[in-house]
Amino acid sequence: MKGDLRIYVHIPFCKSKCNYCDFNSFAGMDYMFKPYFKSLITEIALYANELRGRRIDSIFIGGGTPSYVDVQYIYEVLDCFKFDQACEVTIEANPGAIAYHNFIQYRQMGINRISFGIQSFCDRVLMYMGRVHNRATAINNILECKASGFNNINADLIFGYPKQTMENYEESLNVIKSLEIPHVSCYSLSIEEGTLLDKMVKKGLMPYPDETLDRAMYDLSIKSLQKANINQYEISNFAKPGYECRHNIGYWKRDEYLGFGISAHSLFNETRYSNTDDIHQYIATLNKYEKPVVDSNVLTQEEILSEYIILRFRLNSGLDIIDFKKEFDLDFEKTYKDKLTNLITIGLLDKSSNAYYLTRLGMDFANKVFVEFM
Repeated sequence: MKGDLRIYVHIPFCKSKCNYCDFNSFAGMDYMFKPYFKSLITEIALYANELRGRRIDSIFIGGGTPSYVDVQYIYEVLDCFKFDQACEVTIEANPGAIAYHNFIQYRQMGINRISFGIQSFCDRVLMYMGRVHNRATAINNILECKASGFNNINADLIFGYPKQTMENYEESLNVIKSLEIPHVSCYSLSIEEGTLLDKMVKKGLMPYPDETLDRAMYDLSIKSLQKANINQYEISNFAKPGYECRHNIGYWKRDEYLGFGISAHSLFNETRYSNTDDIHQYIATLNKYEKPVVDSNVLTQEEILSEYIILRFRLNSGLDIIDFKKEFDLDFEKTYKDKLTNLITIGLLDKSSNAYYLTRLGMDFANKVFVEFM
Protein backbone atom coordinates (compact mmCIF):
# COMPACT_ATOMS: atom_id res chain seq x y z
CA MET A 1 0.00 0.00 0.00
CA LYS A 2 1.41 3.41 -1.00
CA GLY A 3 0.49 7.06 -0.72
CA ASP A 4 0.11 9.49 2.12
CA LEU A 5 0.19 8.35 5.73
CA ARG A 6 -2.32 9.10 8.49
CA ILE A 7 -1.57 9.36 12.19
CA TYR A 8 -3.81 8.72 15.18
CA VAL A 9 -2.73 9.62 18.74
CA HIS A 10 -4.74 8.41 21.73
CA ILE A 11 -4.91 10.58 24.86
CA PRO A 12 -6.87 8.52 27.43
CA PHE A 13 -7.42 11.11 30.16
CA CYS A 14 -10.76 12.73 31.07
CA LYS A 15 -12.15 15.02 33.74
CA SER A 16 -14.87 12.44 34.37
CA LYS A 17 -16.21 9.27 32.74
CA CYS A 18 -19.53 9.62 30.89
CA ASN A 19 -22.31 7.16 31.66
CA TYR A 20 -22.34 5.61 28.16
CA CYS A 21 -18.57 5.59 27.50
CA ASP A 22 -16.67 2.34 26.93
CA PHE A 23 -13.60 3.96 25.34
CA ASN A 24 -10.26 3.25 26.94
CA SER A 25 -10.17 6.42 29.03
CA PHE A 26 -9.56 7.34 32.66
CA ALA A 27 -10.77 10.00 35.08
CA GLY A 28 -8.83 10.94 38.19
CA MET A 29 -5.47 9.81 36.80
CA ASP A 30 -3.82 13.18 36.18
CA TYR A 31 -0.71 11.89 37.96
CA MET A 32 -0.14 9.63 34.93
CA PHE A 33 0.16 12.52 32.45
CA LYS A 34 3.96 12.83 32.60
CA PRO A 35 4.90 9.12 32.37
CA TYR A 36 2.26 8.51 29.68
CA PHE A 37 3.44 11.29 27.39
CA LYS A 38 7.08 10.31 27.93
CA SER A 39 6.14 6.80 26.73
CA LEU A 40 4.08 8.17 23.85
CA ILE A 41 7.05 10.13 22.53
CA THR A 42 9.26 7.04 22.91
CA GLU A 43 6.74 4.99 20.93
CA ILE A 44 6.72 7.50 18.08
CA ALA A 45 10.54 7.40 17.99
CA LEU A 46 10.41 3.59 17.62
CA TYR A 47 8.47 4.06 14.36
CA ALA A 48 11.15 6.24 12.72
CA ASN A 49 11.60 3.74 9.86
CA GLU A 50 7.87 3.60 9.09
CA LEU A 51 7.60 7.40 9.18
CA ARG A 52 10.73 8.11 7.14
CA GLY A 53 10.01 9.45 3.67
CA ARG A 54 6.23 9.40 4.09
CA ARG A 55 4.11 12.51 3.72
CA ILE A 56 1.58 12.83 6.54
CA ASP A 57 -1.83 13.93 5.21
CA SER A 58 -3.76 13.93 8.48
CA ILE A 59 -3.23 13.70 12.22
CA PHE A 60 -6.09 12.99 14.62
CA ILE A 61 -5.59 13.45 18.37
CA GLY A 62 -8.43 11.60 20.09
CA GLY A 63 -9.35 10.22 23.48
CA GLY A 64 -10.40 10.51 26.16
CA THR A 65 -10.36 14.28 26.25
CA PRO A 66 -7.12 15.59 24.68
CA SER A 67 -8.11 19.17 25.53
CA TYR A 68 -8.10 18.20 29.22
CA VAL A 69 -4.31 17.84 29.38
CA ASP A 70 -1.85 20.73 29.40
CA VAL A 71 -1.23 22.19 25.94
CA GLN A 72 2.52 21.63 26.31
CA TYR A 73 1.99 17.85 26.18
CA ILE A 74 0.13 18.18 22.87
CA TYR A 75 2.89 20.39 21.49
CA GLU A 76 5.56 17.83 22.40
CA VAL A 77 3.64 15.07 20.60
CA LEU A 78 3.05 17.10 17.42
CA ASP A 79 6.69 18.16 17.44
CA CYS A 80 7.60 14.49 16.80
CA PHE A 81 6.02 14.59 13.33
CA LYS A 82 7.00 16.41 10.17
CA PHE A 83 3.91 17.79 8.47
CA ASP A 84 3.12 20.79 6.29
CA GLN A 85 0.31 23.36 6.38
CA ALA A 86 -1.82 21.25 4.05
CA CYS A 87 -2.01 18.47 6.66
CA GLU A 88 -5.39 18.16 8.38
CA VAL A 89 -4.63 18.22 12.13
CA THR A 90 -7.62 17.51 14.40
CA ILE A 91 -7.87 17.55 18.17
CA GLU A 92 -10.91 16.41 20.14
CA ALA A 93 -12.16 18.86 22.74
CA ASN A 94 -14.90 18.72 25.34
CA PRO A 95 -16.79 21.85 26.36
CA GLY A 96 -15.67 22.96 29.80
CA ALA A 97 -12.21 21.43 29.27
CA ILE A 98 -10.92 24.17 26.99
CA ALA A 99 -10.66 27.97 26.91
CA TYR A 100 -10.09 30.73 24.34
CA HIS A 101 -6.32 30.90 24.90
CA ASN A 102 -6.07 27.12 24.26
CA PHE A 103 -7.54 27.58 20.78
CA ILE A 104 -4.92 30.25 20.07
CA GLN A 105 -2.16 27.90 21.27
CA TYR A 106 -3.51 25.02 19.18
CA ARG A 107 -3.50 27.15 16.02
CA GLN A 108 0.10 28.22 16.69
CA MET A 109 1.25 24.59 16.82
CA GLY A 110 -0.42 23.67 13.52
CA ILE A 111 -3.80 22.27 14.63
CA ASN A 112 -6.43 23.38 12.13
CA ARG A 113 -9.53 21.34 13.01
CA ILE A 114 -11.45 21.08 16.30
CA SER A 115 -13.83 18.19 17.02
CA PHE A 116 -16.21 19.00 19.88
CA GLY A 117 -17.80 16.24 21.95
CA ILE A 118 -21.10 18.08 22.31
CA GLN A 119 -23.50 15.05 22.29
CA SER A 120 -26.53 17.27 23.02
CA PHE A 121 -27.52 20.89 23.53
CA CYS A 122 -30.26 19.88 25.98
CA ASP A 123 -29.21 20.26 29.63
CA ARG A 124 -31.55 17.49 30.78
CA VAL A 125 -30.12 15.01 28.26
CA LEU A 126 -26.57 16.04 29.14
CA MET A 127 -27.36 15.26 32.78
CA TYR A 128 -28.63 11.78 31.81
CA MET A 129 -25.42 11.24 29.84
CA GLY A 130 -23.20 12.24 32.74
CA ARG A 131 -21.56 15.05 30.78
CA VAL A 132 -19.70 17.73 32.75
CA HIS A 133 -20.77 20.64 30.55
CA ASN A 134 -24.10 22.32 29.85
CA ARG A 135 -25.65 23.95 26.79
CA ALA A 136 -24.34 27.44 27.59
CA THR A 137 -20.75 26.22 28.06
CA ALA A 138 -20.85 24.32 24.76
CA ILE A 139 -22.16 27.29 22.80
CA ASN A 140 -19.65 29.63 24.44
CA ASN A 141 -16.72 27.31 23.63
CA ILE A 142 -17.81 27.01 20.00
CA LEU A 143 -18.06 30.79 19.67
CA GLU A 144 -14.60 31.16 21.28
CA CYS A 145 -13.24 28.57 18.85
CA LYS A 146 -14.58 30.50 15.87
CA ALA A 147 -13.39 33.83 17.27
CA SER A 148 -9.86 32.42 17.61
CA GLY A 149 -9.77 31.75 13.86
CA PHE A 150 -10.92 28.12 13.50
CA ASN A 151 -13.42 27.49 10.72
CA ASN A 152 -13.00 23.72 10.36
CA ILE A 153 -15.12 22.51 13.28
CA ASN A 154 -16.97 19.26 14.00
CA ALA A 155 -19.66 18.62 16.57
CA ASP A 156 -20.54 15.11 17.77
CA LEU A 157 -24.18 14.38 18.59
CA ILE A 158 -25.73 11.25 20.11
CA PHE A 159 -29.32 10.25 19.36
CA GLY A 160 -31.51 7.47 20.71
CA TYR A 161 -30.46 8.08 24.32
CA PRO A 162 -32.94 6.91 27.00
CA LYS A 163 -35.40 9.72 27.88
CA GLN A 164 -34.20 11.82 24.94
CA THR A 165 -37.18 13.16 22.99
CA MET A 166 -37.47 14.08 19.32
CA GLU A 167 -37.86 17.71 20.41
CA ASN A 168 -34.59 17.51 22.39
CA TYR A 169 -32.73 16.16 19.40
CA GLU A 170 -34.27 18.54 16.87
CA GLU A 171 -33.24 21.46 19.09
CA SER A 172 -29.63 20.19 19.06
CA LEU A 173 -29.66 20.04 15.26
CA ASN A 174 -31.10 23.57 15.12
CA VAL A 175 -28.32 24.91 17.36
CA ILE A 176 -25.73 23.24 15.11
CA LYS A 177 -27.24 25.03 12.12
CA SER A 178 -27.55 28.38 13.88
CA LEU A 179 -23.87 28.24 14.88
CA GLU A 180 -22.96 27.35 11.28
CA ILE A 181 -20.84 24.36 12.27
CA PRO A 182 -19.61 22.82 8.98
CA HIS A 183 -19.22 19.18 10.08
CA VAL A 184 -21.48 17.01 12.23
CA SER A 185 -21.10 13.40 13.37
CA CYS A 186 -24.41 11.89 14.46
CA TYR A 187 -24.13 8.60 16.34
CA SER A 188 -26.87 6.20 17.32
CA LEU A 189 -26.48 5.22 20.97
CA SER A 190 -25.02 1.79 21.56
CA ILE A 191 -25.29 0.54 25.13
CA GLU A 192 -21.97 -1.15 25.82
CA GLU A 193 -21.64 -3.82 28.48
CA GLY A 194 -20.04 -2.68 31.71
CA THR A 195 -20.79 1.02 31.29
CA LEU A 196 -22.73 2.89 33.96
CA LEU A 197 -25.61 3.30 31.51
CA ASP A 198 -25.70 -0.45 30.94
CA LYS A 199 -25.96 -1.03 34.68
CA MET A 200 -28.67 1.63 35.04
CA VAL A 201 -30.77 0.12 32.24
CA LYS A 202 -30.42 -3.41 33.66
CA LYS A 203 -31.53 -2.16 37.08
CA GLY A 204 -34.53 -0.38 35.59
CA LEU A 205 -33.20 3.07 36.49
CA MET A 206 -33.22 4.07 32.80
CA PRO A 207 -35.51 2.75 30.03
CA TYR A 208 -34.22 0.76 27.07
CA PRO A 209 -33.76 2.96 23.99
CA ASP A 210 -36.75 3.19 21.66
CA GLU A 211 -35.58 1.72 18.34
CA THR A 212 -38.37 3.34 16.31
CA LEU A 213 -37.55 6.75 17.79
CA ASP A 214 -33.85 6.13 17.16
CA ARG A 215 -34.49 5.58 13.44
CA ALA A 216 -36.77 8.61 13.27
CA MET A 217 -34.01 10.74 14.81
CA TYR A 218 -31.52 9.41 12.26
CA ASP A 219 -33.92 10.29 9.45
CA LEU A 220 -34.34 13.77 10.93
CA SER A 221 -30.54 14.20 11.01
CA ILE A 222 -30.29 13.57 7.27
CA LYS A 223 -33.21 15.80 6.28
CA SER A 224 -32.59 18.65 8.72
CA LEU A 225 -28.87 19.02 8.07
CA GLN A 226 -29.32 18.75 4.31
CA LYS A 227 -31.51 21.88 4.42
CA ALA A 228 -28.46 23.76 5.74
CA ASN A 229 -26.22 22.27 3.00
CA ILE A 230 -24.62 19.95 5.57
CA ASN A 231 -24.79 16.83 3.45
CA GLN A 232 -24.39 13.20 4.47
CA TYR A 233 -21.22 11.65 3.01
CA GLU A 234 -20.93 8.60 5.30
CA ILE A 235 -23.38 6.65 7.46
CA SER A 236 -22.79 8.86 10.53
CA ASN A 237 -21.07 11.92 9.05
CA PHE A 238 -22.32 15.13 7.48
CA ALA A 239 -20.45 18.13 6.11
CA LYS A 240 -20.69 21.30 4.11
CA PRO A 241 -18.84 20.93 0.78
CA GLY A 242 -15.08 20.93 1.39
CA TYR A 243 -15.32 20.16 5.11
CA GLU A 244 -15.44 16.37 4.95
CA CYS A 245 -13.01 14.79 7.44
CA ARG A 246 -9.98 13.70 5.40
CA HIS A 247 -8.65 11.57 8.25
CA ASN A 248 -11.77 9.44 8.54
CA ILE A 249 -12.18 9.19 4.77
CA GLY A 250 -8.66 7.77 4.82
CA TYR A 251 -9.85 4.99 7.14
CA TRP A 252 -12.79 4.19 4.88
CA LYS A 253 -10.56 4.13 1.81
CA ARG A 254 -8.00 1.92 3.58
CA ASP A 255 -5.13 4.40 3.54
CA GLU A 256 -2.18 3.36 5.69
CA TYR A 257 -2.22 4.77 9.19
CA LEU A 258 -0.18 4.46 12.37
CA GLY A 259 -1.81 4.64 15.80
CA PHE A 260 0.08 5.71 18.92
CA GLY A 261 -0.95 5.36 22.55
CA ILE A 262 -2.88 2.72 24.48
CA SER A 263 -5.49 0.79 22.46
CA ALA A 264 -4.36 2.50 19.26
CA HIS A 265 -4.76 0.52 16.03
CA SER A 266 -2.70 0.65 12.85
CA LEU A 267 -2.90 -0.52 9.24
CA PHE A 268 0.55 -0.78 7.67
CA ASN A 269 1.89 -3.06 4.93
CA GLU A 270 -1.51 -4.83 4.87
CA THR A 271 -1.08 -5.75 8.52
CA ARG A 272 -3.51 -4.64 11.21
CA TYR A 273 -2.09 -4.40 14.70
CA SER A 274 -3.09 -2.91 18.03
CA ASN A 275 -1.44 -1.70 21.20
CA THR A 276 -2.09 -2.90 24.73
CA ASP A 277 -5.09 -1.32 26.47
CA ASP A 278 -3.30 -1.45 29.84
CA ILE A 279 -1.66 1.90 30.61
CA HIS A 280 0.82 0.37 33.07
CA GLN A 281 1.86 -2.33 30.60
CA TYR A 282 2.13 0.33 27.89
CA ILE A 283 4.54 2.42 29.97
CA ALA A 284 6.54 -0.59 31.20
CA THR A 285 6.99 -1.92 27.65
CA LEU A 286 8.17 1.43 26.31
CA ASN A 287 10.53 1.85 29.24
CA LYS A 288 12.30 -1.16 27.70
CA TYR A 289 12.20 0.57 24.29
CA GLU A 290 9.89 -2.07 22.87
CA LYS A 291 6.76 -1.48 20.81
CA PRO A 292 3.57 -2.05 22.90
CA VAL A 293 1.86 -4.14 20.20
CA VAL A 294 -0.20 -7.03 21.59
CA ASP A 295 -2.06 -8.18 18.48
CA SER A 296 -0.95 -8.38 14.87
CA ASN A 297 -2.75 -9.81 11.86
CA VAL A 298 -1.34 -10.02 8.34
CA LEU A 299 -4.42 -9.68 6.16
CA THR A 300 -5.28 -12.33 3.58
CA GLN A 301 -6.43 -11.29 0.11
CA GLU A 302 -9.99 -12.27 1.07
CA GLU A 303 -9.86 -10.04 4.16
CA ILE A 304 -8.51 -7.12 2.13
CA LEU A 305 -11.28 -7.61 -0.42
CA SER A 306 -13.94 -7.79 2.30
CA GLU A 307 -12.64 -4.69 4.08
CA TYR A 308 -12.53 -2.72 0.85
CA ILE A 309 -16.16 -3.52 -0.01
CA ILE A 310 -17.59 -2.92 3.48
CA LEU A 311 -15.72 0.34 4.05
CA ARG A 312 -16.64 1.74 0.63
CA PHE A 313 -20.30 0.96 1.31
CA ARG A 314 -20.10 3.17 4.41
CA LEU A 315 -19.60 6.14 2.09
CA ASN A 316 -22.57 7.72 0.30
CA SER A 317 -20.51 7.68 -2.89
CA GLY A 318 -20.44 3.89 -2.57
CA LEU A 319 -18.23 1.40 -4.36
CA ASP A 320 -17.02 2.33 -7.84
CA ILE A 321 -16.74 -0.82 -9.95
CA ILE A 322 -14.02 0.71 -12.17
CA ASP A 323 -11.86 1.52 -9.12
CA PHE A 324 -12.54 -1.98 -7.80
CA LYS A 325 -11.34 -3.51 -11.09
CA LYS A 326 -8.13 -1.43 -10.96
CA GLU A 327 -7.49 -2.43 -7.34
CA PHE A 328 -8.18 -6.17 -7.54
CA ASP A 329 -8.35 -7.05 -11.25
CA LEU A 330 -11.82 -8.49 -10.59
CA ASP A 331 -15.21 -7.77 -12.12
CA PHE A 332 -17.28 -6.72 -9.09
CA GLU A 333 -20.65 -7.35 -10.72
CA LYS A 334 -19.75 -10.82 -12.00
CA THR A 335 -18.01 -11.86 -8.77
CA TYR A 336 -20.94 -10.87 -6.54
CA LYS A 337 -23.82 -11.12 -9.01
CA ASP A 338 -26.21 -13.12 -6.78
CA LYS A 339 -25.54 -11.06 -3.65
CA LEU A 340 -26.00 -7.78 -5.52
CA THR A 341 -29.22 -8.94 -7.17
CA ASN A 342 -30.66 -10.00 -3.82
CA LEU A 343 -29.64 -6.83 -1.96
CA ILE A 344 -31.08 -4.62 -4.70
CA THR A 345 -34.30 -6.68 -4.75
CA ILE A 346 -34.87 -6.20 -1.01
CA GLY A 347 -34.06 -2.50 -1.28
CA LEU A 348 -30.76 -2.30 0.62
CA LEU A 349 -28.51 -1.49 -2.33
CA ASP A 350 -28.88 0.58 -5.49
CA LYS A 351 -26.71 1.45 -8.46
CA SER A 352 -25.98 4.76 -10.13
CA SER A 353 -23.63 4.98 -13.10
CA ASN A 354 -20.56 2.91 -12.08
CA ALA A 355 -21.20 2.78 -8.32
CA TYR A 356 -23.19 0.62 -5.93
CA TYR A 357 -24.30 2.30 -2.72
CA LEU A 358 -26.51 1.77 0.32
CA THR A 359 -30.08 2.99 -0.01
CA ARG A 360 -31.69 4.94 2.83
CA LEU A 361 -33.14 1.62 4.07
CA GLY A 362 -29.71 0.04 3.58
CA MET A 363 -28.21 2.54 6.01
CA ASP A 364 -30.64 1.35 8.67
CA PHE A 365 -29.67 -2.25 8.00
CA ALA A 366 -26.04 -1.72 7.00
CA ASN A 367 -24.80 -4.70 8.99
CA LYS A 368 -27.10 -6.97 6.97
CA VAL A 369 -25.33 -5.75 3.84
CA PHE A 370 -21.84 -5.93 5.33
CA VAL A 371 -22.22 -9.52 6.53
CA GLU A 372 -22.87 -10.60 2.93
CA PHE A 373 -19.33 -9.60 2.00
CA MET A 374 -17.48 -10.86 5.08
